[in-house]
Amino acid sequence: MYSWGKVSLPLIKIFLDEIMSRISLLLILVILCQCSSDKNSEYRAGETWVRIEGNLPNTEQLTGIPFGIKNFYNTRKPFLVDGHIIVSDKAMSPPIHVIDVKDRKWAYGLGVEGYGPGEISYIWTFDYSFTPRKFWAYNFDKVFSEFSLEDSTAKLSSKQLKQRNPEFVLATDILWLTDTTLMGIRVSGEEKFVEYSKEGEILGGYGSWKGMLPGDPPLNIAISAFAMHFTSNQSKSKFGFFSMDRDHFEILDYPTKEILVVEGPFFEVPDYKVGYRSANDPYYYMNDADAVRTYQDFFLGEDYIYMLYNGEKVSKIKSTGMVESRIVFVFDYNGKMVRQFELDRPIKYLTVDEENQIIYGLSSEENEDIVEFKYR
Repeated sequence: MYSWGKVSLPLIKIFLDEIMSRISLLLILVILCQCSSDKNSEYRAGETWVRIEGNLPNTEQLTGIPFGIKNFYNTRKPFLVDGHIIVSDKAMSPPIHVIDVKDRKWAYGLGVEGYGPGEISYIWTFDYSFTPRKFWAYNFDKVFSEFSLEDSTAKLSSKQLKQRNPEFVLATDILWLTDTTLMGIRVSGEEKFVEYSKEGEILGGYGSWKGMLPGDPPLNIAISAFAMHFTSNQSKSKFGFFSMDRDHFEILDYPTKEILVVEGPFFEVPDYKVGYRSANDPYYYMNDADAVRTYQDFFLGEDYIYMLYNGEKVSKIKSTGMVESRIVFVFDYNGKMVRQFELDRPIKYLTVDEENQIIYGLSSEENEDIVEFKYR
């Protein structure tokens, strides 16, 4: 026995070394998995969840240059297309401002207020056209109207599309995907992103609202909590929405149909209740006195996501009527925060020229203006 053990000792040592090597490798893999736990923190089919935790990028100060425009009265989100910023104004006739960004001047107005052919009522948002130097305006009456930058005297829309199909009407926010299809979010329904034909037929749906809130309340409650604004990038490869109550946004990558969900860095989760207008008509009511306005606006570029963060208490915004946002978080399309800007002037909406590295904001002052912020 003793002699056999002496002869076998080197073999036993080799065997033990092999075991220790395997254990060490296993421990390294466990540690690596723990370090990357901020990604995929929740598993939902077709979705990648990212939590923004730890130190944020250093703050970069940006100085604004105001355009000095005097024609604004009651404006909404600016939209950048072909060297011009387009802004809607329900108190102006014509109702669309066209701003020349090179000269930083008001150029002319477009649109005729009304409900007749080629006319348009209060505009909710703008969208990219697939024809150069044209853009779409979308109004509260669910009508798309196309306008051209080629002729400043042609006030009427050259082309219109009206949502009349019952399924189509349920889309609260909708954008062009191709020249014959659209992408939107609905007032109710399970899918987060819904694809339509131009005639209003549902062609597909991506993501699910089920399980997004504790207790799984009615689906329209989750929609109201998480999806406040909807937009796309110009190439129509990305579509997204964000919450104003939670630091949460979601981006659909259309080619892969995968959804990126980003939460943080502050993880605001306000109290809310489910109210009922009638037995079959629930609604979301955020009743948290300490709730914070998180994201105010965003822009989807070809390379990056630009999130305008507010951080003020909702109660203060309601009492003053002022929305003053100064922070812009920049994310890549993997959900990593790569830059953080602080603006020297407060804004309430933004659009971005990625090629020339300029953020254009609609100022928060009583006398609204376009403000230009250059970054490098």
